[in-house]
Amino acid sequence: MAIRLFLPGPIGMADNGDGPSRMCGLNLVAHIPKGSVRWFKFLNPRYGYGPPSACNATNTYTSSEQLLMHIAKPLSHYWGYPGAFDLRALGLLFCIIVAFVFTVFAAALRGHLIVRLLICAALFVVVGDTAFAGYAISPYSELAGLVGILFVAAGAMHFGGGTRAKQGGLLLFTAGALLAVTSKTQAVTLIVPFAALLLVVRVPLSGLPLSRLHGRFAPRLLPAVAALLIAASGVFTMQTQMKAFEPINRTEMIFDGVLGHSSDPSQTAKDLGLPQHFVQYKGFDWWAAHAPERDPQFSEIANRMTYGNIATYLVEHPGVATSITLGGMDAFAAAHPDYLGSYPAWTGHPAGTLESRLTLFSDFARASGRALVPGLLALGVFGFFWYRRLRDNQRRAAFVAVMVCMIGVVAAQFASAVYGEAIEDTKHLVYGIFAGGLAIVLTAAAAFCCPPGAEQGPGSQNTPLEAPVPCTVAAIG
Repeated sequence: MAIRLFLPGPIGMADNGDGPSRMCGLNLVAHIPKGSVRWFKFLNPRYGYGPPSACNATNTYTSSEQLLMHIAKPLSHYWGYPGAFDLRALGLLFCIIVAFVFTVFAAALRGHLIVRLLICAALFVVVGDTAFAGYAISPYSELAGLVGILFVAAGAMHFGGGTRAKQGGLLLFTAGALLAVTSKTQAVTLIVPFAALLLVVRVPLSGLPLSRLHGRFAPRLLPAVAALLIAASGVFTMQTQMKAFEPINRTEMIFDGVLGHSSDPSQTAKDLGLPQHFVQYKGFDWWAAHAPERDPQFSEIANRMTYGNIATYLVEHPGVATSITLGGMDAFAAAHPDYLGSYPAWTGHPAGTLESRLTLFSDFARASGRALVPGLLALGVFGFFWYRRLRDNQRRAAFVAVMVCMIGVVAAQFASAVYGEAIEDTKHLVYGIFAGGLAIVLTAAAAFCCPPGAEQGPGSQNTPLEAPVPCTVAAIG
């Protein structure tokens, strides 16, 4: 992964304007070198300390990404990077994390060595793809979510092992879920598939201080506590979001999303309870020079900027809802935003150049087009019924269960990004795209790395996962 990120030169993602609010968590401001520009075109990895008044509670985006930056900050100095902090240290930390996750992932596999190596190679093809790797050296909170989802998948794979494996797997699963859910507000919907998987997990208490507890509820205790912690983290994320961001997504969804996909904007404005002259803002987002919130009468219609109003309209106008859905499928298949440059200016690449060192998964996504999302959902349905038939292979049952849960992440993120936001859909869908890639790898692992009668480890139970809860259906619902 280090070779993939740093040779022959570092790659990452340029700042789209979100960076300052994320980096304010460490009171950092970007250093813009000669020949570079601040937004969109070039990666600017070097940061310095801002003046005391630069960052405050109103312009700081709370995210678990700050935890990763705090860990990487001393590494930035240790590795000799200039300035107060360099995003390349975050990339090196990501390489260490990937090494750990791959070790945990490989430890869950069984079967022929060549097959296991191929499955691990497939995992690298997904994790190292252009669609995801650039976030490792960027000012975005998505890195924390991607790392969290990796932890979730690797940890849950051990739910089919022995007692110690299940306990360790649950610990890693919970840490990953907390990291992902608190990465950004839009990730709160991940609570649904994560909690749904925990409903079917049974983790023995053997060797723990609570081991004296017995009965049917005892192996459900730790998963239940984990589910409560994950749900609480979602509440925390919602309560700590920047107040300035609260109306933005709803407003953009109405003007750029609903009106933007309507064939009769005048009638749509009327149905939404908007004055006719607001039709002129069709297709404009919050940040545009000609943005709807700049209109003198916007305060009079601010109470119409609600998800209830949007949902009611889409239910009554399935044609517009279908158009939005198809647009979301296109954005999902795009895999990687095409407007954020990958290289620092000093590398000599033209402004806005996108790196393409590893694009196998991205190419597959683009080739699949609109069939990718329904194809992944169909895989989840197949996995649900496959799981119901598994009775004598605990490891395969665990692999299939986490695969279905990853499809639940796809469904949850597609719903929240496509119907809750209206701009940068591909970037906002990255968790779902990533989970979709992991689901494909997990399907292969379940098919080829769980031979019948494979060793389950000491202390394994007869039924690590009981009657299944459909993560995908729960996430859609």
